[in-house]
Amino acid sequence: MLIRFLLFVLVVAVVGCSSSEVPPPPEALSRDQFVATLDEVAKTGQFEEQTLLQLTIGLEEAGLMGEAASVQQIASLGNDRQIKQHAKRLSASVKKGLAAGGAP
Repeated sequence: MLIRFLLFVLVVAVVGCSSSEVPPPPEALSRDQFVATLDEVAKTGQFEEQTLLQLTIGLEEAGLMGEAASVQQIASLGNDRQIKQHAKRLSASVKKGLAAGGAP
């Protein structure tokens, strides 16, 4: 009886985990949207998780890895004031990085 139960659990686990549908990754923001997006977050202190993900992907594609990692910290900040300050600093860093042509 125990063996049948374990076999049943194994079959259910395998069938449940074998989804062939993988959602496509979100589209990256373009370079001309980086600063505008960060400036909007710096102005309002509000953001959407999807937008942060798209911004992160775009920054990574542009070679701005440090800034991409820093974007992910925004979601963990405690209040609007901290979010605004972080986004403002990050916007300046992205402007500088884009002016320098991205990562070396």
